[in-house]
Amino acid sequence: MRNIINKIVKEITLVNSINNHLMEGNDDLKTIKSLKGTIESELKQVYKKITGKDLNLPEIDIKIDDEIKNGKIAGFNHPKNGKKGLMGIKPKALEDKEYLKWVIVHELIHACVGEDLPKHKEHDGLFKKIADEMGLPKEYQD
Repeated sequence: MRNIINKIVKEITLVNSINNHLMEGNDDLKTIKSLKGTIESELKQVYKKITGKDLNLPEIDIKIDDEIKNGKIAGFNHPKNGKKGLMGIKPKALEDKEYLKWVIVHELIHACVGEDLPKHKEHDGLFKKIADEMGLPKEYQD
């Protein structure tokens, strides 16, 4: 009987733990999506000011992703083959809302530049102009 009770308690604890983690993820995604919406509005104005053109951002899915390679906090994959763009953000970025905002700004600039550029050029040209105008701190521009 004791073994059965212990097993039930462990299962309930595991389910509650999983549900709490999912809830945190949902709250985190809500925060990210809210920040993203605010940033996109400003980005559209900045893009128009710099290029004279309206910004047409692709649809972007967001994923909280622990598997982004070491040394990176986030990444953006441009839409391909009819799929949406994908912004991946490491959970560590969620620890500080101000930092998270700049991470999202950085990745959305990649989305609006609209090209997969060679590594040595991906933060030059239009990216840099938009980053400076958006107020992205220099330490977050690489």
